[in-house]
Order: sequence, then C-alpha cells, then structure tokens
Amino acid sequence: MNIRNIIAENALAVFLKMLPDNIKTAWQFAKNNARCNNSKSESKSLTDILMLTHALEKAFSLPNPRKSFGLQKAISLLDKTERYIAKFGWNDSMKVPVSVLKEYISYHERSSAKSSEITTLERHLDKIVSSAMHSDTFNSGGTISVSGKDLTEHGHGNFEELASNRYSIRNFSSAAVSDEIVYKALDIAKKSPSACNRQAYRVHVFKGALKNALLKMQGGANSFYATADKVLMICADTNRYYTLEPRLGYVDASLFAMSLIYAFTYLGVGSIPLTLGIDQHTLDKMKRDFDIPANEIPVVLVAVGNYQEKFEVAMSHRNPVESFSKFH
Repeated sequence: MNIRNIIAENALAVFLKMLPDNIKTAWQFAKNNARCNNSKSESKSLTDILMLTHALEKAFSLPNPRKSFGLQKAISLLDKTERYIAKFGWNDSMKVPVSVLKEYISYHERSSAKSSEITTLERHLDKIVSSAMHSDTFNSGGTISVSGKDLTEHGHGNFEELASNRYSIRNFSSAAVSDEIVYKALDIAKKSPSACNRQAYRVHVFKGALKNALLKMQGGANSFYATADKVLMICADTNRYYTLEPRLGYVDASLFAMSLIYAFTYLGVGSIPLTLGIDQHTLDKMKRDFDIPANEIPVVLVAVGNYQEKFEVAMSHRNPVESFSKFH
C-alpha cells in the first residue's frame, strides 16, 4: 500500500481534512441561528411565536391536558405577538397565534377551568386584535377533531390526499401495531432515494420497556409516550460515506424517515417524528444504552401506534408557497 492510501485511510488524517470545512459550517450556523441572530429581526420574532404556538397546539392534542396547562407559554405568546404587531404590523401570519390563544381560552371555558389569569389573557388579546382593526374569523390554529376511520380512508386516496391528511399523532389507541405492518412500512420506505443508492439508513425497532426508556431519554414525548406501541430509531451508517460527506447520512436517513411516515399513513397507522436535537453526551449514552453500533448516527425517532376512534390533532398551520419559495 502506498503512502497516499495509508494517509487516506488514517482516521486522524481524515479528521484534519474535515476540520476546516466543519469549522466554517459551525461558524456560519453560530452567526445565523435563531438564538444568536438579531433578536429584533422579523424572522427571529416569528420563530419564537411559531414555537410557542405549536407548544400549545401539541398540548391540546394530548390525552388529558391538565387544568391551566401552558399558562406561562400562553402569556409569553401573547406578549411576543403584541410586540411583533407593534414593530412589524399586522399580517396573515398573526392569525395563527391569535387563533391558538382564542382556542386556549375557549378550551378552558368549555372545561369550566377559566381562571382569573386566563380571563385577563382574554381581555388583553381582545384589545390587541381590536387595536389591529381586525375582525377576521380566527381558525388558523388550535386542534381539529378527526377519526381513525377517516384518516385510514384518506391514506388510501391519491398522494395529495394522503399527504394533506397526515398528522402527528399524540394519542394512540391501546391496540398493538403488528411486526408485519412495521415490516411492510419498512419495505415501502426502502424505495427512498439515497446518495449513489448507498442505502445507508439503519432502523432499530423498540417496544415495551425499551420503547418507554428511549422516549423518556428523547424528552419530547413525556405526555404521551406510554400510548405509543413502538418507536423506530432511524440511523445513518457512516461506513457508507467518505471524507467530505459527513452530512449525507442525515439527508439519506431523513428522506427514508419521511417515506416511512407516509408508508405508515398509507397502512392506516398513526405516527409522529421525534427529533434528536440533543447534546453529544446524551446521544452517546443513548447509543450505549440501546446497543447502537459505533458506526451508526441516530437521526430521528418515529413513534407509532393505531388510531383511536375519535381524537384531536394539532392543526399545525402551513405557510403559503410564496412565503418559502423563490423561482430564479
């Protein structure tokens, strides 16, 4: 073996070759991420509003939301919405937080749990909407009632119908999802594209106590993880990539995960993707605790379960195409 091949296969040499590119990428992200970005920018303000909005929406769709749940988040959302309108003016994006806040207030009225704090919240919200001189029908946020039967029928329609009726489920039935159905979903999803057809996605399926422990460690499903029947961890096999391709695994695994979620929707099974935006220490512990090989990078979890007969899902309003696209 010549010296060039020896250097190419040396881990330290590969690391040093990757370092400049990754330092530049990290610096670009550090300068432009939501936390360090200009706190006065419209994009940063909308990001904060969207995250708080969705946090409240998710709570609505849980099996048994507690009394006065998310009150501090609702107060913070109202404050940030008011500040946004004062600085940037009213636009259609404000219909979403206002809709969610109105649904939050209505929920507590329906459940006879309207506290003095929520009454104050309502008065303040009405004042903001009135000051903005808007009397629209606010139905762009909150939850919608769905049935397992309808979602299953939509899943068997054309692709547009399937995609438009896919929801993240946070309240599953007690019926088990068979291993055969999971295998079928994986078989459908394997047609996902991957870099040079390397098919570097790897899937680990957990149920029972292991499922519960994994979802507890992930941390984003604490209010409903017990109702999910199984959780699938989608990983990327780094053995399939070369020196300047460290990001490709995340792309390939994510493409596979979305295909998998659509496959479950087609098969009449509910699912929810759960991100792994956790620190490296926790990620390393997760790999050790759940016997994930060293060459695999966990990218995303997908919890699955059967639909209930009737249940609530977060509306999760989507922005119009022109807001995120540019035709060059």
